[in-house]
Amino acid sequence: MEKFTLNEIKIAVINRDLKKLEELSRMTPAFSSESEAKELIYFINEATKILEEEKRKLSLEMKEIKKLKNFYNQNSTCAFDYQG
Repeated sequence: MEKFTLNEIKIAVINRDLKKLEELSRMTPAFSSESEAKELIYFINEATKILEEEKRKLSLEMKEIKKLKNFYNQNSTCAFDYQG
């Protein structure tokens, strides 16, 4: 399995790079010391928070789209006669 480094996850978290975070989520962390492992854990937790926030945002957006779709479907039978 591929591994990612501390710097890779730091950059992805700082830039809120969702694509990179998704890529890193399929990899295992590589570290060489206990302090590096602790720092990796911190950044993995931060990445998790970012992904959860994005999931929440997407869920809210999907609900709004659903509402708009329902509104459109209920009102699409209205005929507007434009005499321009």
